[in-house]
Amino acid sequence: MRLTQQCILAIGDTGNGKSFTANIFGANAKVGDTSISETDEITIYNIKGGFYIDTPGFNDTDEEKKDEKTVHLIFLKMMESNIQNITTILWFVTPDIRARGSYKRQAQFIESLAKYHKGNAWDNTIIVTKGDQSSNSDGPRDAAKEIARDISKTGEFKILLLESLPPTNIYVKGKFQSDELNEYGVFKASEPELILAKYESLMKGHLECPICLNLKKVKCSKCCEETDPRLAFPKCHLETESFHPNTENVHNGNVIDNHPFSYSYKHSDRYVEARTRYDFDHSPPAWVVRVATIGIVNPHCPAIENGYWNCCHNNDANSRGCKAFYPCCGNDIHSSGCQKIYDVCRHKCEETGCLTICKNCKKKLDEKGCKERCKNCKNENSCNIKGCIEIPHNWL
Repeated sequence: MRLTQQCILAIGDTGNGKSFTANIFGANAKVGDTSISETDEITIYNIKGGFYIDTPGFNDTDEEKKDEKTVHLIFLKMMESNIQNITTILWFVTPDIRARGSYKRQAQFIESLAKYHKGNAWDNTIIVTKGDQSSNSDGPRDAAKEIARDISKTGEFKILLLESLPPTNIYVKGKFQSDELNEYGVFKASEPELILAKYESLMKGHLECPICLNLKKVKCSKCCEETDPRLAFPKCHLETESFHPNTENVHNGNVIDNHPFSYSYKHSDRYVEARTRYDFDHSPPAWVVRVATIGIVNPHCPAIENGYWNCCHNNDANSRGCKAFYPCCGNDIHSSGCQKIYDVCRHKCEETGCLTICKNCKKKLDEKGCKERCKNCKNENSCNIKGCIEIPHNWL
């Protein structure tokens, strides 16, 4: 099978040049100056003629990041991106006898890439050694020999960057030409095209015979894990349940204006009390008195004037009133409510909500949840992570 695009997978420990090499191939990767990883996740860069997969370092400086998790993430990323073929594996190492266990795990990962591949993954692998080339340690190749069927065709690129060498180094002091430095595996970072040419010479034939991954996604009937069976964690979450992740208290209904008391009646003006009025007496006896007294005595007759309400002239002092109003605010019956409430539960807006619902989906808690979690460990991210019950998966 011949591919038209190359897919380069870069793996290895942190600080060994994976991101630097991505830029050699034309990516725009961030390169760190320390042993702290600049690559926290799998990143696929578009490069000329294909793409370059940059990965987190094995045995990363983040203690919580385990090799097993890194491998799992790499496989998942390739599956999500529908990557089914790897043309070249760049294995970045720094020879160190103390890292033998780590090399062995990384070699096992390379071997696992070819689990369903008819060929040999090591034929498409290049061991990129960074560091002191005078080191006699060949830990990575020894680890590969223990795992692999045959590494005779495995490429090897021992590289030193001139800019990283001390001023006393013979390559720095000698002021050699680039082609002379390259013969000894020393390259200038300022001349990336020479490093790229070296990689391309080691990658000859890889495009014609890629590593076929044959990744497939299968669902477990017992839990929510859905992945390639070879990538699954040994434990299962067994059973899931729906749940509401966040809750909040709300009121039932819509906000309306309301008067807390029913309307009543009142008079809008004062009550005028009853009084006695004395009117001029026009009767004959009254006139006799006036003549006899030459007007000194002028009789008047008394008349009772009833009390009344000045607003409506109702004489009944105990009448209910002529004007309807709300006693809560004093406004008339045509005014809008003086407080805001919810029309169903009748609670004030400022009161604590009387109904508990899910903050995410706005449903009641007795309705089906909007998220899934493991019924046993309550982990809501239970898909494709290590299970909690020692029971094998059942792949559909």
